[in-house]
Amino acid sequence: MKVKSKKKIILCCCISLILLLLLAAVCFLQFTDLGYRMSVPYRSSFEKVADHIYANKNYSGNIKEAIQITEDALARDRAFFGELQCTDTTKTIVIICDDDNLLSKLDGDHDTKTSIFDPKKNYISVSDEYLNIDILAHELTHAELHTRLNTNALKGIPTWFDEGLATQNDYREQYGLDAWIEQTDNGKNALPLEDMDTGSEFYAGTVEDRRFRYLNAKHEVGVWMETHQQKGLLELFDKLNNGEEFDTAYFK
Repeated sequence: MKVKSKKKIILCCCISLILLLLLAAVCFLQFTDLGYRMSVPYRSSFEKVADHIYANKNYSGNIKEAIQITEDALARDRAFFGELQCTDTTKTIVIICDDDNLLSKLDGDHDTKTSIFDPKKNYISVSDEYLNIDILAHELTHAELHTRLNTNALKGIPTWFDEGLATQNDYREQYGLDAWIEQTDNGKNALPLEDMDTGSEFYAGTVEDRRFRYLNAKHEVGVWMETHQQKGLLELFDKLNNGEEFDTAYFK
């Protein structure tokens, strides 16, 4: 009887553990922004409209135009990097959505979230309001950087570099050189990079505060790119993936 009792206890524990794991998975996929994005290809409220693009089923915009904007953004990024690794459908999907309820679940109307689970994958969410080549090229640059760097290297890069690189392919005037010269008094009032290292520092404050940080980050990385060019950028990625500290690899 004691043996049977132990077997029942073990069986109950195993079943309970499986149920808890299933519950955790459901909660992650349904109630977290990353989990919801990861499950978009399997949700009835979305449909695949191109190899790496999904849209909500009741999307009211011009889907052909949306696909073309995405392709134009990819072409811009391809010229910047030389080639793209993020375009594989196993590495990046773009989610276009004009449904406010679904956007609240995606938790983003123009941003990129990267799953560091194996295999790593990028999920870009963009609403109609932000559906333009600059924003998509910006987000796809995030995706390309996150694809090229391994998980350890990705954890070590400062936010100013992540955003500064993304804005190299974002040609909006608010992040341009003229805006930087005017707002920083030609660099006299530029922000120290160490004040923009983390996400909590970079994204803090008002829209104007954040925009000013984007402006400073773009200028810093832009100056670096003028010196190092595409070849230097790819070499930087290799150094980071081989375990070199970001500050050592970037500033030397």
